Amino acid sequence: MPHASSLTGLLERVPKGVRLETLRMIQHTALGARLLLLASVLFGNSFAFGASETGEILDDPASSEEPATPEGAKRASSSEEIEVRGERIGGRSVLTQSQAIGTLTQQELNRNDGLFLEDSINLLPGVRLENRTPSGGQRITIRGYGNGTNFNGTGYKAYLNGIPVTDAEGTTILDDVDVSTLGRVEVIRGPASSLYGSGIAGVVKMFTLRPEPRTTRFTQELIGGTQSLFRTNSRVEHGSDGSLLLLNYGHQHSDGYRVRSQSRKDYVLFSGDFEAGFRQLLSVYGAFNRSYEQLAGQLTEEQFTTKQNIDELAYETNDAHVAIDSIRFGVSHSYQFHRAVSNVSSAYASGYQLDQPFAGGRSDNLALNFGGRTAFNLRFGGPAFSVAGVIGTEVQQTNSFKKSYNLVDIGGIRGDLQVVALQSNTFTQWDFMLPYEVTLTAGASLNFVHYNIKDRLTNVANPSHADQSGVKDFTPVVTPRAALLKRFGRQIAIYAQVSQGYSPPTSGSVVIPQIGVVNTDLKPERATLYEIGTKGNLIQGRLSYELALFDMVVKDKLTPMAVTSGSGTVLYTFTTNAGSQNNRGLELATKYNLISDKDSLVTVLQPFLTYSLSSFRYDDFKSDNNNSASTVDYTGKKVVGVPTHVLNVGLDVALQWGFYLYGTYQYVDSVPLTYDNAHLAKSYSLLNAKLGYRRDIDRHFRLDAFAGGNNLLGSLYYTMVFLNASYSGPPPNVYLPGPYKPTFYGGVALSYSL
Repeated sequence: MPHASSLTGLLERVPKGVRLETLRMIQHTALGARLLLLASVLFGNSFAFGASETGEILDDPASSEEPATPEGAKRASSSEEIEVRGERIGGRSVLTQSQAIGTLTQQELNRNDGLFLEDSINLLPGVRLENRTPSGGQRITIRGYGNGTNFNGTGYKAYLNGIPVTDAEGTTILDDVDVSTLGRVEVIRGPASSLYGSGIAGVVKMFTLRPEPRTTRFTQELIGGTQSLFRTNSRVEHGSDGSLLLLNYGHQHSDGYRVRSQSRKDYVLFSGDFEAGFRQLLSVYGAFNRSYEQLAGQLTEEQFTTKQNIDELAYETNDAHVAIDSIRFGVSHSYQFHRAVSNVSSAYASGYQLDQPFAGGRSDNLALNFGGRTAFNLRFGGPAFSVAGVIGTEVQQTNSFKKSYNLVDIGGIRGDLQVVALQSNTFTQWDFMLPYEVTLTAGASLNFVHYNIKDRLTNVANPSHADQSGVKDFTPVVTPRAALLKRFGRQIAIYAQVSQGYSPPTSGSVVIPQIGVVNTDLKPERATLYEIGTKGNLIQGRLSYELALFDMVVKDKLTPMAVTSGSGTVLYTFTTNAGSQNNRGLELATKYNLISDKDSLVTVLQPFLTYSLSSFRYDDFKSDNNNSASTVDYTGKKVVGVPTHVLNVGLDVALQWGFYLYGTYQYVDSVPLTYDNAHLAKSYSLLNAKLGYRRDIDRHFRLDAFAGGNNLLGSLYYTMVFLNASYSGPPPNVYLPGPYKPTFYGGVALSYSL
């Protein structure tokens, strides 16, 4: 692999079109290449925003691995091609990464029908995605962190083409993300705050499809299935010597597998990359999304186990649903100043309007999210010893208007808040490439969180209204990371890392409205991760594996605290920091390429296995911070919502004539539903399979036809389960059931290239 010092010279010797694709790969796969813009240029300020983790733009000089091939440049041959090499991140082999990173290629994202992210991301060890509706209300838990709410996602950071999907309050809504147009997904498991700011669980980075260089292609995709599933994609891709353009329109509809679970989606996507000179690349991304998901409510355990197809009356009466219109736009610019100095700077803006009637009321939210990031990537030294580093800043602000109403119909308004949330992190991280194939990584970030809440119902017309206005500036948080990696040639690497992360509370916990004061003692949750691992490509690259053992200690956990009167009556509750949890686990991913021979009848035969063991326990954690007779101590109990064992086994097969088969079996262990572990969701198994035929027809046409089925065993399973419900009265409604019977789908994609 070439040294960083020769990068410029190498680019000068390749054709212009390939050079564009190379620059694009450098920009978009680097950890900080994030659709953001140098703020000093746009806004007249000196703050700068981020690019990539050290070494992700420039390869390890000791590495002799081949450069990564962009997914967009891969063309299917006359026989089905299945990726058999180890995954690569940002042009670097996974072998050089001193942390646990899971990747999903386009092939893996399309292992099923390619429409639902849980079908693929749940195959990564330590990662669980649950959803409230067929395509909405997603909650991602990574290494046991992120299930602090039953609605949407918290505790992790999500990006789409570098634009934060997670807002500045730390909430992630995935309803409007078009999974069918994703080309790659990367998941950093564990705190990555040293580069990405808030999010103890980790980071989920999603990237859309990329056009092939020097090709103009027209594609029409059609998918149909049970529950009236219908999906179309109409796409135009164009690649020339100086630009790459993609435009896609998608429509999706499903009646769902329950009463009142209809789903409707419309997506428009545009992306473009333009070579603005030899050393520069300008990229733009824009998307409009419309999502509508009906809400049927939850089932009790009895209703779930007896497979009843009913909804909750309150949801039906209020026509409960989640309707979202959203838009995202970003501009990014990369510049190679010198063979040792480069910069990626970007700016973005996104916004959404959300309408959600539910069982107890109605929410009407409007949010605008904007910000930017820049990073300077530096590299010095030679083959024997070199240093690569990144220095940058990221700033994100969310202005949201949150209204809530009583129901039936639209009753009286009960909440009208204007919330300004601001997060920023200034970061630096350095890789020291030492002799004997040893790499030392050290970095840290300084993080700021600010909330400004205005309660619009606080006025002379509402003298008895509890004011929820307030301003909260959290004490700046420093999150360091240190790692050491030792490689043994191209076959094996071992590493150890210590990393810290943080997750601030949402704005709803900042003010105590009953007394009209700011909760000044409230702190973010903090976590320290200790991890050791090994990765390898053995038997001439046929066997790849990743093994990680970790211990993550989460402190200052958020918990309620009640304020009582002299007679013991609870006057009000507020959020405070108390207790901790200890997440110890093991994660394994391996695959073995038994056959890889394009001239044989079976061109590919590749089994794979992933497994996670999660021994997660509460430590000095109680039901509240009152320490009274009613306080319950949960110390030693299992963390709610996390299965102890998750096993995935799969097989990929391809034949010379273009036929392919994907099969996956998944086992999910029982899950504690309450802090006291008195109630459990039972274990389940899923069997999915897909059979297809892909082939190039002459020089212009490409055909991919497929059919498949999910839950072929007819197992009873849930897509989400609500946690920590009260069982002191009638049985609570907590289960969101999956389809009770096997579901089937089929599709065809036909493309024509000029």
